[in-house]
Amino acid sequence: MFDFVNTLKENKIGIVKETRYTKIPLHFHKDMELSYIYGGECTFLINGKKVKLTKGDICIIDTDVIHSAEYKGENDIVFNLVFRKSFFSSVFLTKFADKGVLGNFLLNAITNNQVNDNYLIFHTEKNKNFRKVFDLLLMEHYFPSLSSISIIEHYFSILFLELINLLNDFEGYQNLDCDQKDIFAILKYIEENSAICSLNDISEKMHFSTSYIYKLLKKKTGKTFSQLKLEQQMKEADFLLSNTELPVTEILEKIGIKNPTYFYRKFQTVYGYTPKQYRILQNSESM
Repeated sequence: MFDFVNTLKENKIGIVKETRYTKIPLHFHKDMELSYIYGGECTFLINGKKVKLTKGDICIIDTDVIHSAEYKGENDIVFNLVFRKSFFSSVFLTKFADKGVLGNFLLNAITNNQVNDNYLIFHTEKNKNFRKVFDLLLMEHYFPSLSSISIIEHYFSILFLELINLLNDFEGYQNLDCDQKDIFAILKYIEENSAICSLNDISEKMHFSTSYIYKLLKKKTGKTFSQLKLEQQMKEADFLLSNTELPVTEILEKIGIKNPTYFYRKFQTVYGYTPKQYRILQNSESM
């Protein structure tokens, strides 16, 4: 077996190609794991549930999740990337933070156990960029240069950003597992329509009952619809304050908040500054 424990003492990412013609017995890691089906197929047993993946599929498994891999034949190629949860959070938090409620959900689902069975599956076969970046990562791993460790970490970051792009592509997220489709579709809609959307609006657009939407959001994110909508509105206000000279009155109109007092109170709660103070701070940091 590959010694991930000692590998991760020196490196932030451990990479190994699984051996063919073998089975991997039930085990778990104290670290997070990304399995990529580079070719062929592979069936995993994750928390007692069989999960069959084919070429291009990704499975991200949280810490302490019991899993195994069944027999792999001649054409079955699987790469495992293991990394510490702390590394994932520190590296990707800033990159995911500006991606809206959908990106935040992905981050939280993996790092805060807010997903059933503590794993996520993505189908990347149609995403050519993902394969290209993965190949570049493998080149640095097998033919290292002086800067390979840093380069691998950056490629790893790009892989996760490509997963975010996958979720923003309609065909991409329609290929996700059934239990992920509804929550991703709802979060995507909130992210794109936070200024105008309501529970009734989503219900009509997606043919879900309002009670189903409310319960699903609460179950999967730990937040209500109103909290998620406000979170997205604050992110958009943040962007407009940092990147435009629009007066606050126009920003309020763009993000769909009519009560200035309510906006000022919520913004200061989230960011610790008034909108005016925040804009001055952001402008000073960019100089």
